[in-house]
Amino acid sequence: MADLTRSRIDRYRFALPAPEFAALEAWLTTYYPFQLDWLLEPSDYAICNKSRQIGLSHTTSGLGVLWGAFHGELTTIISIGELESGEVLDKAKRHARVLAALGSKMAQPVRDNAKELAFASGGRILALPSTGGRSFTGNVFLDEFAYQEHAAKVWDAAAAVTMLGGRLRVASTPNGVGNDYHGLWKKAADPASGWVRHEIPLQRAIEQGYPVDIKKCWSLAKGDVRIFDQLFNCKFLDGEAQYIPTPAVTACSVADLYCYEGECFGGLDIGRVADLTVLTILKRDAFGICWLARLESCKRTDWDALEAMVDRAFRDFKLKRLCVDSTGIGAFPAERMQKKHGKLRVEPVDFTLQSKEDLATTLFSAFTEETIRIPLTDAALPGVAAGEAQKLRDDLCAIRRIITSAGNIRYDAPHTDEGHADRAWSLGLALHACGKAPGRMHQIAPGANFNPTPVQ
Repeated sequence: MADLTRSRIDRYRFALPAPEFAALEAWLTTYYPFQLDWLLEPSDYAICNKSRQIGLSHTTSGLGVLWGAFHGELTTIISIGELESGEVLDKAKRHARVLAALGSKMAQPVRDNAKELAFASGGRILALPSTGGRSFTGNVFLDEFAYQEHAAKVWDAAAAVTMLGGRLRVASTPNGVGNDYHGLWKKAADPASGWVRHEIPLQRAIEQGYPVDIKKCWSLAKGDVRIFDQLFNCKFLDGEAQYIPTPAVTACSVADLYCYEGECFGGLDIGRVADLTVLTILKRDAFGICWLARLESCKRTDWDALEAMVDRAFRDFKLKRLCVDSTGIGAFPAERMQKKHGKLRVEPVDFTLQSKEDLATTLFSAFTEETIRIPLTDAALPGVAAGEAQKLRDDLCAIRRIITSAGNIRYDAPHTDEGHADRAWSLGLALHACGKAPGRMHQIAPGANFNPTPVQ
């Protein structure tokens, strides 16, 4: 055991009755060195950038018991959701039972329910989802902070809770750059910030004896080196988190979109509230190359205007097939379009995790295999609104492959004043209408550019 860790443990020797310290000391031997470093960190503000699968939620719940039973302090643990907060509290209860079995009376709960664990010292542990109310004073632990949907609000509440002397702990696996967790990690690098940083990549845990199933880790990473680095090597993915690489988009952007003949297909993304409604028409030539023939976007389109837009597309391009976003309010116009133009020519597409993955991977394949052509400038597409060529490229580059805390993958883009990558999803729908097979997951080799090696 490191001297620093030993000295931190010995502080409890002088503060606790001998039976209590003996129980505490025996309990602490159940932790690995990297877990003890985090558990016994004395600073008021500490942040941990960590690998998944290293038992830090186990340590988090133990920290709540340590501060609650032996310090008499309130600790609120904020997790991503109801399920996660319940799991943290269950682990805390198991820690308390172990300490009690080792002879600690201070760790025996006086109150134990679905939301709270309380001790005779007056200390308590509250485990809440990020959407829960927080009007308490004391310590706060923000668990998997990079994955919390309302991170800014959670942070404001946590700051208010700890401002009267409580301690603040933040831990997470990275989830890209530009979010509140990434910003805090960068800020904490400055010694003047008052923060202490801990970093625990998977290899460090393995070297200190932690049992890890590497096959399971690679499975969670979907066989992708980039995802593995983010989930297990504490790497914040920047440009690599962008799903469709910018060089691939640039390579398919051309100054002349003239295509002599071919069959035409369309994609219609229907905007909700502030999002855009976008209609995209592709002309597929004899070689299978898809050329952008029309890009039309507008906000808050009423039903009559939407119907007129689609009617023009069928009339001007004799569409073979139109795929329509039928999610939410899109269900009604999609049904009307089917009745008017035929069920074989209009296909409703409900945006689910699976369908968006299919659209995203289809877009990825089209651009990396260079089977699509989009405008380099507005001049390449007569009649397009000013700035649309660049906005289309921006939307394509905005699509992110996001790793959830459960290791699942979803495809999404940030909401901006320009919408929600609506032009890109419309283009994906048009490609789907062309009948291209859904793309596959891709494994990127270390040091690779944007040329994929399909996972078999």
